[in-house]
Amino acid sequence: MASTNVPVEKLTPREVEVLKLVAGGMSTKEIARSLGVTFKTAACHRQRIMEKLNIHEVANLTKYAIRNGYVDLGSVDRRRHEIPPELFQRVRTSEAEYRRAIEEYRAFLQDRETIGLSNPDGSAGARRLRHAEEYAHQEYHAALVELKNFLLGDDRAPE
Repeated sequence: MASTNVPVEKLTPREVEVLKLVAGGMSTKEIARSLGVTFKTAACHRQRIMEKLNIHEVANLTKYAIRNGYVDLGSVDRRRHEIPPELFQRVRTSEAEYRRAIEEYRAFLQDRETIGLSNPDGSAGARRLRHAEEYAHQEYHAALVELKNFLLGDDRAPE
């Protein structure tokens, strides 16, 4: 995550609302439906939030929202503070896998650049590493959403 000291006034009230919905695990389509706006409008709000916060992964946006009080943890039942070890381990493991996948992809791109190859996305190796990074990102985000749902007592199935 790049930045966590962004002044609250940088986000508009609508962006704060969208941030909370993203952190709640909603897709852009679900956000649009919830707010009564078009998909394109919801996507635009989400993109502006990410640009303002300099956060470019949904998992890190969720983590930012939780850490900075955009998700109301005050309503958490005190008994729920004991996170099951398997859930805590899932979050830690998925974060480590996500970081590893990102580093492998970056190293691959740097190696190709060093030897003067351009258009790394055209190679099978790049596609494989990119796919692995995307999968790791999805797993990490799902773990964070599951943790947030546990803390807030939300019994919805993880997405």
